[in-house]
Amino acid sequence: MLFLIVSIATVAIPYGLERLFFAKKFGFFAALFWLFVLQSGVLFGGDIILENHIGQSLPSWVKSIGLAIGAFAYLTIGITPLAAVIAALGFGAVIAAGWFFRKLEENSD
Repeated sequence: MLFLIVSIATVAIPYGLERLFFAKKFGFFAALFWLFVLQSGVLFGGDIILENHIGQSLPSWVKSIGLAIGAFAYLTIGITPLAAVIAALGFGAVIAAGWFFRKLEENSD
């Protein structure tokens, strides 16, 4: 559960900064955030439904396929916050460099 909370916070921080500073209603980080929320909801909702209702009557090979798909989904969820942080650092560096060069140009005049 802690992993999920940290992952949501990791994805939500760049989304909030994008929304606050750039006044974009839907941008790159918003797409990453809502993609993560959708993945988490589908994954955990499907897991709860399969384990509590349908999972008892399924053959073992179907459960194995579900386990493989679940492992892939968890891997994807783990990569999404990492990609968001790397993209945030890259965009932040570009914005900071643009600001620095603009100030440098203003001071040279």
